[in-house]
Amino acid sequence: MDRPVIALDAMGGDHAPDAVVAGALRAIDEHGVRVVLVGRPEAIEASLRACGRAGAIDVAPAADVIAMDEEPALALRAKPDASVRVAAGLVASGRAQAMVSAGSTGATMAAGLFALGRADGVRRPAVGALLPFGSPGTVLVDAGATADVTAEQLLGHARMGIAYAQALGVAAPRVALLNIGAEPGKGNALAREAQDVLAAGLGRAFTGNVEPDAVVAGAADVVVTDGFTGNVFLKTVEALAALDARDGQGGAHGGAAVLLGVKGNVLVAHGAARAAEIAAALRMAERVAADGLAERVATAMAEGTA
Repeated sequence: MDRPVIALDAMGGDHAPDAVVAGALRAIDEHGVRVVLVGRPEAIEASLRACGRAGAIDVAPAADVIAMDEEPALALRAKPDASVRVAAGLVASGRAQAMVSAGSTGATMAAGLFALGRADGVRRPAVGALLPFGSPGTVLVDAGATADVTAEQLLGHARMGIAYAQALGVAAPRVALLNIGAEPGKGNALAREAQDVLAAGLGRAFTGNVEPDAVVAGAADVVVTDGFTGNVFLKTVEALAALDARDGQGGAHGGAAVLLGVKGNVLVAHGAARAAEIAAALRMAERVAADGLAERVATAMAEGTA
């Protein structure tokens, strides 16, 4: 079977296009990932020439770029030839099997929804981030898509997180609710209601509340929360990892977060990603596409709502 093709938004991110192009070359040279770069051809070719690799990667032209401070939906409508939208279109057309962007998370989500649509039964997609705790890692969902959710939507997040964990090889994922205490009844009104909803909807798969220290210890395979709390938690983990890296004690977990609940594989890399992180994101995208994660999530959600 042919390896999946990954559409990479070459114009997205703080260090685009140079770091993005360098990351693509690294993924190709070291791991054989199949990549098509999406963006302004002249800028991409300049980056390739700077690496001594002119013409080394296929380029899908896109004239526009969506800036980090632009309102995603409005910008996508105003810029139909934006790189992130063209990348999503490549997935929709079947030319690519996944896309990666280090640009605006909101724009990437909006482009994925516009080009691919929601999976059946999904009200709101969620961002699933793979944290470096336990083996093969802990899925955090939602890591930033929707700040305000209902308990029923958290149940949908849990189901999508279970599908992600199963795609990673976890046969029976343990699901926990991120909270300020492990005891039943802890938390705000949403957390207290969610405990009952998750227990009723997931049965034994739901193990109850989990505090951050237990997450770090690998106490759950899937950690469920709202997008605001999840994003704060994710950024705290990233900040601590960056401190460890400066102290020579480790580094940030590579890869990218996955947009769960759309009809295609859409990944969001960190805006400050350098070449190594872009290469890791491309490898994750290849695995997600090969494992059919979008299809797994769609199947899991066929009888539920998110």
